[in-house]
Amino acid sequence: FKTREEARTAIFDWIQWYNRKRLHSSIDYVSPMQFEQAATIQAA
Repeated sequence: FKTREEARTAIFDWIQWYNRKRLHSSIDYVSPMQFEQAATIQAA
């Protein structure tokens, strides 16, 4: 990375992807966002 800010942004983006968008085996290979949306719809 050329700057500290560029590195910080890249790391933050990766963490966001890892925690919210990647497929998780423990929840039947859907993203946490998809899982939360499905749970919200089922609860309504």
